[in-house]
Amino acid sequence: MPKRSSNKTFISSTVLLVFLMLQLASFTANSQDRYAYSKARLIKNLKTRYIDKAYTQNIDRFYSTTCDSLIKKKVTIDKKPIKDILTRLFDICDNKLNAKAVNSLRIPSLNQDFITTLKTYNKASIANLYRNINITKSNMLQYVFEGLPLGDSIKTINGLRDMFRDPYYISSNIKLLQYAVYRDTLLYALANGAPNILLKKLADQDTFYTRIVANSKSTSIKAISQMKMDEFYDRALPFSLAIYENRITADSIKKLTLVPADYYHAFVNEAIRLYTSTDAETHSFLKQPIAELNKKIANHYFIKAINDLHESPDNVRFVSINTLPVNDLYFLLVAGRNELVIGGSDALYTSSFMYVFKKFLKEADKEGLDKFFNDIGYYGFDEFISNISDYGLVDELVNNLNEGKVSQLFGKYLASLPNKQLTDNEIILNAMTMAEVLYEIRHHEMIKNSLITEIDKIQKLPRLQNYLMYQRMYSGFKDILLDKNEYESDNSYDVLQIQRLQRQDNIVQACFYYDDDDAASSFSSSTATYDGKLWEKKDLGNYIVFNSRSGNKMRVYMNKPNTRQGSDSSQNEMLIAIEQEGYEVTSFIHRGHSYHLMQSLRKMTASSQFVFLGSCGGYSQVLKVFELNPDVNIIATRSVGSKLINDPLLDKINMEMVNNKDINWDVLWKEFDTKFQSKQTKDLFSAYIPPNKYIGVKFIRKVFNY
Repeated sequence: MPKRSSNKTFISSTVLLVFLMLQLASFTANSQDRYAYSKARLIKNLKTRYIDKAYTQNIDRFYSTTCDSLIKKKVTIDKKPIKDILTRLFDICDNKLNAKAVNSLRIPSLNQDFITTLKTYNKASIANLYRNINITKSNMLQYVFEGLPLGDSIKTINGLRDMFRDPYYISSNIKLLQYAVYRDTLLYALANGAPNILLKKLADQDTFYTRIVANSKSTSIKAISQMKMDEFYDRALPFSLAIYENRITADSIKKLTLVPADYYHAFVNEAIRLYTSTDAETHSFLKQPIAELNKKIANHYFIKAINDLHESPDNVRFVSINTLPVNDLYFLLVAGRNELVIGGSDALYTSSFMYVFKKFLKEADKEGLDKFFNDIGYYGFDEFISNISDYGLVDELVNNLNEGKVSQLFGKYLASLPNKQLTDNEIILNAMTMAEVLYEIRHHEMIKNSLITEIDKIQKLPRLQNYLMYQRMYSGFKDILLDKNEYESDNSYDVLQIQRLQRQDNIVQACFYYDDDDAASSFSSSTATYDGKLWEKKDLGNYIVFNSRSGNKMRVYMNKPNTRQGSDSSQNEMLIAIEQEGYEVTSFIHRGHSYHLMQSLRKMTASSQFVFLGSCGGYSQVLKVFELNPDVNIIATRSVGSKLINDPLLDKINMEMVNNKDINWDVLWKEFDTKFQSKQTKDLFSAYIPPNKYIGVKFIRKVFNY
């Protein structure tokens, strides 16, 4: 009996050993398959569109020669096989590419950073290396080495960068042991970046914060920590250093708030005083909070009042700013960008922005625009240029400035674009804006030549030599300045092919209207353009549908404005019905003021092939639509949208769709240039931009491989 038991034990052990060996072999095979699959999938993704020979060679060299060499050498990191680490590298790259969170041009430099990390680790600190790696790539590499001591080190560095990028995170991390050596710097960043959080901690008598604030020698921290979060907090905060230095009292600030124009003028002067200080700590004092407060205060005192009087004559509409001096007008323009905000009360309407800009130029011209910007140290100039570029006003500004100074400023901005703290998407969006700016001012010979020289210098910088993404970006900027033809033609935008709009033999268009008098008027005039002989109309309660009677099958859905349930619910009901009926919208039409545009954009989908932004200043939101679908054809206006243009233009476009005609935008624009004869319609139409005239969109499509 004991002998049999021994045999059973032996047999069981043998079976177990065989099973484990089979499992190990299976695991090894799966690991090998996983590695090969991930690599092949990523390479296919990277080569979806041809970029250039250098890019292809770089990709082939890394994924074949370099990766194979690392595996053959049996490299390990913290005892983990390199093959497993490489698989994670492939997976994160593929995922981020698909999510459009990283650009394919980033991958070669990311791979180089990966190799540099392997060479540096265990030989020296990686802190200096990762402080100089772009935040997008740094976060990806953290994932690659996650679960390893190396990954923990990268996570610590990235945590610091996240805190400096957004001080909100400091309060939950400053007590952690790994950040102890940075505690004073983090406290300074918290006080100047998120003072309300620090003051809340102090008000709650948090012993940790009370102690480190008491031990701080920073004037900024002492000035900010004295503030109280009462009803005057927002108004008093920008003056906290002035209060600390006894230049003003809290009671004086309260009295100033009784007269909005007086308070705003004092606020602007203090902001300029801080920004133009030669003392580094004073210069950076509450820089971002003051910029944010400018938007909030400008809205509360002026922008909302102006917007509420949108339909009133200018002498009534702009009465609140008639006496504002030039500095205050400038701060109002910096604050009043036409951003996407529901309700629109915190962004100047387009026509208002144009009025304030003209008034600003007139006031600044009294002593000279150059002197004005010199006096304020070019405060907020980047934001200002970005704002006015939305409305095609950069050239008008440049015409009033010294060209040498303009070249210097734009050159400085160009050099700052490869910001390590910006994500890829932020860098690309900034590059799009810069492309539009350069295109607008390229005819200024002195500025053009100076900027080309500056770009040549930037491209030769050692830190940018191995960055294909930045080299292509700067080469693209030079092409724009040299007026090369690459940006004048792009088949994706020159002609809208009808087949792109058709889904299951149908063209479906969704039109969004809103609950105001303007929408009611636009809805009425638009529906009147649909000839009953050509279109069948169905009234479905909160929305209507026009069906083409002949030609291509086309269905035009329009929600009714001012319904009992409101425009939002009516639009949702309409979109749900479209989906339930088995249709897909390929054409979206926004009709209404710019402050409704956010709501429309939220309801547009990647199926968009044609988008019409008929609202005032729709041009400023083109880039957001483009993110849905890089091939989308968009019509928008830099200035005032009007049914005098919208209705005939849309009627023509829809009839071309029904008649199965591809839409050539150059031909269509020439036709309407001739058609509109009155001064009013000519002026209005001149601000409308056809799909093939968005230089920024063409730029990133070509340069960044969209």
